[in-house]
Amino acid sequence: MSKIRAQTVTRVNRLLTPSAYKSLLEKSTARVVPLDATWYLPNAGRDGAQEFLSERIPGARFFDIDKVKDENSQYPHMLPSTEVFNSAMSKLGLRRDDTLVVYDKQGNFSAPRLLWTLQVFQHPEVFLLDNYPEYKSVGLPIDSKVLKKVEDAVSEFGSYESPGLLEDKVVSYADLRVVMIEPLFRQKFNIIDARPHARWTGEAPEPRPGLPSGHLIDSISIPFTEVLVPGTKVFKSPEELTTLFLSKGLDPNKSTIAMCGTGVTACVLETALQKAGMMNGDKSAMVYDGSWTEWASRDISGAFIETGEK
Repeated sequence: MSKIRAQTVTRVNRLLTPSAYKSLLEKSTARVVPLDATWYLPNAGRDGAQEFLSERIPGARFFDIDKVKDENSQYPHMLPSTEVFNSAMSKLGLRRDDTLVVYDKQGNFSAPRLLWTLQVFQHPEVFLLDNYPEYKSVGLPIDSKVLKKVEDAVSEFGSYESPGLLEDKVVSYADLRVVMIEPLFRQKFNIIDARPHARWTGEAPEPRPGLPSGHLIDSISIPFTEVLVPGTKVFKSPEELTTLFLSKGLDPNKSTIAMCGTGVTACVLETALQKAGMMNGDKSAMVYDGSWTEWASRDISGAFIETGEK
């Protein structure tokens, strides 16, 4: 975890409007491949893979975050090993020189998780479509040919080789426990939580049976919906995002650890921080992969868990 020092602010914007995506298709010399990362909470009663079979952006493949994961972990969709990631990308027929554009049907919910994953595994060119509902609303092409299975969208296998995982973008349980145990060390980091505020306070239950709600001591509640424009669900402007983060108490001179329920919507906040230009140089934005599901399951003593408002 990085040392803290002042940095010149630059904005990292990996977001594409629908018109910018159209322009990319027309002008890119590289192959542009859309990746559908649609995923729903277990209690939503919807299936992203099934929806892909009847509707998708032309040329899209389906990246299943529930299947491309660490099979040895008891927690949902934890990051896979490099070998598992390479195998999944190869089966999708993808190459390292492809320009990848990720999206999800909800707008900006699970696609930022795939954006982050691809960056963690060092794919050179990856963007987030901001967003699919807007893409449809402006009348851009939709492929509605019915597929029998998601694999039918892939015409040939590839041979993908990632150089490995960027560990400084990922926070493990052990990493966060070190931060929580030492108060002086804890003060060097912002910890932001993307779950709905009522789950953060403990007033609302978690969607996973038996998992208590509440939050980490010193964490900041920033529900992921607050970084999106109501209705369209596109990301707010850099200026609006900066104002929001500062109003919540985020210190721009500290690195930030983002978490949520299972490491999905934490990536919405991580993407928003990058768009705002608040995390640069030695000030990094990281994601706690296991997030609340892992922490609440492992920290049985509850020593670093509290409920209610601050």
